[in-house]
Amino acid sequence: MSSLVVWMLIITVGVCATILSAAAQMPVMHMTMTGLISLVIALIAIRENRQLVESGASKNEIAASTARYMGLVWAWGAVALFVTYNFILQWKEWWHFFMAFAVLSVLCIFLANSIGRDENAGKEDKTILTVGRYLTVAQLVGMMVTVAGLLIDGKMVRYQTPRFTDWAANNIFFFGALALAAISFNALRARDEVAKR
Repeated sequence: MSSLVVWMLIITVGVCATILSAAAQMPVMHMTMTGLISLVIALIAIRENRQLVESGASKNEIAASTARYMGLVWAWGAVALFVTYNFILQWKEWWHFFMAFAVLSVLCIFLANSIGRDENAGKEDKTILTVGRYLTVAQLVGMMVTVAGLLIDGKMVRYQTPRFTDWAANNIFFFGALALAAISFNALRARDEVAKR
């Protein structure tokens, strides 16, 4: 199955699962669905990454795959926020996060395509790969801070207070951050393995 089909399935199923549970006002089910979708994306990304490393793939191929899956997480988050807060729940700050997620998704996909073009041309742009590594480290740290912040601030139990309607967004933030942290950590580990060849 082509990766585009897998992407479309993940985004469709992921968004449907999150919006149906949000529409039913079932925050714990929403949390479960959001967690499952994030876990699936992370596991697929890590598995593909590991297969590329084990098959002796180039740094370009591995980096492009990683960036694509990071883009998928950001895209899923953006679409889920857009649908949830345009049609189901009300929360005035949603669009700031939607815009940031959409931009980050586009940047990840642009980076993946740029690296892919280098691979097809048979060249390795060390500058792009180095920038990608620094961005991956920054993303890993940022996602760990996000997860800790959501837990410390009690954002993951806000659904218990009816006046807070950001509970769906907090679920998306939390589990999306976990997925991105897992993908980032695995990418850095894979880079070290490839460097030792």
